[in-house]
Amino acid sequence: MSLLMSRARARLTPGTVAALVAVGDLLVCGVLLLVGLGSIGAAPTTGAEESAAWESAGWLYAGWLVGGLVLFAALWRTLGALVHVAAMLVSPFVVVFVPIGLSALLR
Repeated sequence: MSLLMSRARARLTPGTVAALVAVGDLLVCGVLLLVGLGSIGAAPTTGAEESAAWESAGWLYAGWLVGGLVLFAALWRTLGALVHVAAMLVSPFVVVFVPIGLSALLR
């Protein structure tokens, strides 16, 4: 049993964890953008519902950011915490501006 655990731990290097964290944060930010736009969940029909959707997405974003920092601090994963913060700060720009840039290139 301990041999199986040591092999699993050997494959999960800090670089692998950092890459998984970055991809996960990018996916979460993409989903939160869709929540804010009303594509996921009930579509907002009034200005108040639209504001509530963006507020919910903002609170979920902040909770994911702080929760990830707490988790990585508890696990003593400095690289993971740094990658998490960087990915959470860069992901909204990637999610918004990459599709805009691609659509401009395809015209």
